[in-house]
Amino acid sequence: MKSLMRIYIRSLITCFLLFAAFILVQMGIAAVVAGRIYNREVPGRYFIQNIYEALGTGGEEALLDEMGASFAMLLDDEGNLVWSKDLPGELAHSYTSSQIASFSRWYLEDYPVSVWGGEKGLLVVGHPKGSVWNYSIHQNMRELKGLLTFLCLGAAATFFGILLLFFISGFRYYRRMRILGEGIEMLAAGEPVSLPETGQIRETAKALNTASRRLLSQRQALDKRDEARTQWIQGVSHDIRTPLSLIMGYADMLQTQMGKEEPAGRMAAMIRQQSLRIRNLVEDLNIVSRLEYGRQPLRLAEISPAALLRQVLADLLNTVENETAYPIAIEISPAFGRVRTAGDENLLFRAFYNILSNSIRHNEEGCRLTVQAYMEGDAPVICFADDGAGIPGAVCRYLNEGISPEEDVHLMGLRIVRQIIISHGWTIRAENAGHCIRIRLGSVRTEQSFENAP
Repeated sequence: MKSLMRIYIRSLITCFLLFAAFILVQMGIAAVVAGRIYNREVPGRYFIQNIYEALGTGGEEALLDEMGASFAMLLDDEGNLVWSKDLPGELAHSYTSSQIASFSRWYLEDYPVSVWGGEKGLLVVGHPKGSVWNYSIHQNMRELKGLLTFLCLGAAATFFGILLLFFISGFRYYRRMRILGEGIEMLAAGEPVSLPETGQIRETAKALNTASRRLLSQRQALDKRDEARTQWIQGVSHDIRTPLSLIMGYADMLQTQMGKEEPAGRMAAMIRQQSLRIRNLVEDLNIVSRLEYGRQPLRLAEISPAALLRQVLADLLNTVENETAYPIAIEISPAFGRVRTAGDENLLFRAFYNILSNSIRHNEEGCRLTVQAYMEGDAPVICFADDGAGIPGAVCRYLNEGISPEEDVHLMGLRIVRQIIISHGWTIRAENAGHCIRIRLGSVRTEQSFENAP
């Protein structure tokens, strides 16, 4: 679930960055709008100052038109009208000091006005009704500070509230996704999945539950089929074993009575040899079936690979018909001879025997066999080599990569070899164009380490 936590953290960071970007964009838009409103030349005190200074020179009318003024008038110190332009008829022509004080800050008969005073008198410029918002804001400083503090705290509370909302919504999303992630992991591990089909993940949870039930049903059907296949192979093997033993016994008796030199004796020897081959194939079939379906538990015990190799060679020499056509050389280094490892002796005997017998079976005209056992660093290595036809490329690929050949290639014996070696945690490779099979053993100990072990 660490990946989901990373996704959750990234989503929170993304939400925070988007929120910050949104705030910055809004501030930028507000700054641009404020700049366009307040930085351009609008009717104000600088404009009216220019008009005041232009009075009497004839340039005031152009400035008034440029300012967009509705009317203008000049009052003396007593409030009497001295000069005017486009003055509405409803406006009085003289004003008291209190009236002047009132409209100088607000409105004159609903006309927003601007004023400027000096030696010439008081200039009043009026604007069309409803064109200018003309209020001065006065606020107690203490209350203003309290208002600003409230606004800042409110903005901070809003900001942290949004962040809390992000965390809560993200965590709820993470919890839902964690349930789905656990279901997917259980499904991948072959375990039954039963997720609650509620909330926003209802449809996905239902789909996972359905897939789990379907896979479980399929797995049970496959187990039943594999069990039936294994039992059938075991039954057929048992049924073959009894008549095969009789055939081999009678063939051995006929060979003994008639002699190896007689034609009938040679035929009896051939019958016995082929019967032995059938028995080995049946045993291989049983081993392959049990290994493929996990019904062949390894009976691990402490073994000596060097002694096992010698036993395999001795058994092979006793069964091969033409010993001179298949000379065998074995080289075991002293360091390898001291190696001890855990292994299933019967299965490893079968694997080593199959490698050597495979070379004999596929080289009918004879070949030289070589077995080398040595240490490569700290790892024991066994190399089985021959100078015969070699292993086909498709079979080599199967030994090296486990990819079964598409073409019809007989590899029953070597399939068992690979399964046995892999089940022990060792490695196997076909090298030298199929003329060498190299097996690298796993963890081992030497005789000295066994002797010093508690």
